[in-house]
Amino acid sequence: MTFIAHAQTADEASELIADLVGGNVRDLDALAHHLGPVRLVLDPEHKEVWWAAPEHNRWAVETTTPGQCLDLIRDRADPAWASEPKARADYQRIVDVLLPPVDVAARQVAVSVSP
Repeated sequence: MTFIAHAQTADEASELIADLVGGNVRDLDALAHHLGPVRLVLDPEHKEVWWAAPEHNRWAVETTTPGQCLDLIRDRADPAWASEPKARADYQRIVDVLLPPVDVAARQVAVSVSP
């Protein structure tokens, strides 16, 4: 994870993330619930996941790639997340950014046309 800054409260950390990322972000609250007092925000445009977590008496704001995030979820999350539909949907959003859908039909046409 890449450390970005400290904030005094969770709300200030969320505001900082919004200011830094701007635009199109997605809160991953259902999945974050299984990681303890953490806030997760997906930035699909830059393919990053932002974390805000308590660190002593303040909140650390950090960023990860979607791949790093999946590893952290595997290592840190309460296993119950996998049985909660909203948490699984948040996880799938991260996977979709990491592995965008492939148009198989278009690839088959390109392969069959190749000399």
